[in-house]
Amino acid sequence: MRRRIFNRRNFLRGAAGICVALPMLEATHGRIWAASGQAKRFIVFFSHGGTISCRHSSGSKGDPWAEGKWHSLDLWAPGDEGTTLDVLGEEMAPLEAFKSDLTLLRGVDDAAGMTQGDYGGHHGCSNATILTCADTTSGGDDAVALGPSIDQFLAQRLETDSPVPFPSIDLMLDGHNYGEPVYRASGENLSTEKDPQGAFDRLFADVTETSGEPTPEQLRIRAEKKSVLDGTLGHLAAMKKRVSASDVHLIDAHTEHVRSLEKRLEALENLASCTKPDVGGAPVSLGYGGYDGGGHELAGPILIDIMIHAFRCGLSNVGTFQIGDILTTWLPTPYSTDLGHSLGHAGLEVGPNGTESNMADAWRETIVQNRNWRIGLMARLLDGLKSTPEGDGNMLDNSVVLFTSEFGCGGGHSPRDLPCLLAGKAGGRWTGGRHHNYNKLAASDPTQSNYETDVSFHNVYTSIVQAFGYEDEHFGNDTSYKTGPLAELG
Repeated sequence: MRRRIFNRRNFLRGAAGICVALPMLEATHGRIWAASGQAKRFIVFFSHGGTISCRHSSGSKGDPWAEGKWHSLDLWAPGDEGTTLDVLGEEMAPLEAFKSDLTLLRGVDDAAGMTQGDYGGHHGCSNATILTCADTTSGGDDAVALGPSIDQFLAQRLETDSPVPFPSIDLMLDGHNYGEPVYRASGENLSTEKDPQGAFDRLFADVTETSGEPTPEQLRIRAEKKSVLDGTLGHLAAMKKRVSASDVHLIDAHTEHVRSLEKRLEALENLASCTKPDVGGAPVSLGYGGYDGGGHELAGPILIDIMIHAFRCGLSNVGTFQIGDILTTWLPTPYSTDLGHSLGHAGLEVGPNGTESNMADAWRETIVQNRNWRIGLMARLLDGLKSTPEGDGNMLDNSVVLFTSEFGCGGGHSPRDLPCLLAGKAGGRWTGGRHHNYNKLAASDPTQSNYETDVSFHNVYTSIVQAFGYEDEHFGNDTSYKTGPLAELG
C-alpha cells in the first residue's frame, strides 16, 4: 500500500476543508452560531412626537423669540453628565432595570432633516429623514425619502446572510401622525401592521409550538452537530501530532473555535420554547389612529408580545415598532387636549411667561405619564429579549435596539439633540451602561443652554451597520457633519 505523504500542502488542504465545513455547520443553526462581537438582530422602537426636552431648532434651550414661554424641562437627560449611565432621566425611568444594557447618546442631530425641512424640523421631512438620513422629494408634509431606512437596509443584508421567513416584522400602535419613517427603498414606504390579530395570523400561521420540550427533529439536528464537532476535534488532534511546530498554532486556533461551538451547542438546551403569544381580547384596529373601544392600552402590550415571540421563533432578524403620537387617556390626564402632538405644543405656553403658566404642573404630570407609558412598552420588549437565553447569554445581549423619534422637543419641531438610546450589547461589541454627550459646549458647563455638535444619525447608523460585521464607512446622504462611525461604538 502506498503511504500517503503528509506535508504542509496536505495539512493546508485539510485545514481548508475544515474551514469550509465549520461555517456550513454554523449556518445550519442561523445567526446564533455567528462569531462573537457581532450583533444578530436589530429593532427600532420609534416614538412619534418627540421627548420632554426643550432644545430649540436653533440649538438653544427655549424659544429665543418668546423668552419665558417654553417649559424649561429636559426629562430625557440623565441625572448626571458622567460617561457611566448611573441616573436615568425621568422620562426613561421605566428602563431602570435595564440600565446596564443601555447606551445613551446625546447631542445627535438629524442633519438630513435640518438641511431639507421647510422650517428646520418639518413634520413630513423629519419623519422621512430620521431613519434614512436620505434626500427627500420635498421639505414639507408630503416629503418622501429617497433611500431605505436603517432597519430595511440591514434587513436586506441579513436576509442574504441568514434567510428567515420574514425579512422584517413591522408593527405599529396607531395614532395621529404626520409622516412615515420606515422605507424599504427610495420612494417606497413600508406599510406596518396595526391590527394585533392580523399580525398574529400572518406571522404565526406556520408556527408549531414545542410545548417546552425539544422536538425529535431538533434533537436529531443537535446530535448531528455534536457528532460533526466531535469528529472535527478528533481530526484536529491527529493532525496536530503530524505537523511542524510552526503550524501547531493553526490547529490550536481551529480547536479553540470548535470548542466554542460546543459551548454554544450546550447552551441550546436553555433556548426558550417557540410559543405563540396570547392575543385574546386584542382590540381591532379601526384605522385613522384608533382601536375598537379606544384600546391603545390593550393593543400596545399585545403588539410587543407578538414581536418578542416572533423573534424567539426565529421568524425575523429585524423589527420596527412605532408608537403613534397618542394620548394616554386611561392614565391621569389633568391637562386636557385634543391630539398627542397638541400636548407637545402646549409645552411652549406653560413657562412662567406663557399663556398657560397656571397649567404647568398639570401639563407636566400628563406628558410624563404619557411618555413613561411608551417607555414602559420598550421595557416590556427588553425584558422579553433579556429573559430568553441565547448562546452564552440572552437575546438582548446579541441585539441592537434603537429608541428614537422624529423630534427632540416635539412642540419646537426640533431636529437637534434628538433622542438616541441604544439597548443591547451587539453580540458583546458594546458594554452598555454608558452615556456619551456630543454637545461640545456641555463639557465645560452642562447647565448652559448653548449647543454645538458634529455628530448626526449618519454616524450612529454607520456604527450600527458595523456592529453587524459590515465594513461600510458611511450611511445616508452627504448632509452629515462628518463621515464614519462613532469611536465610542467601535
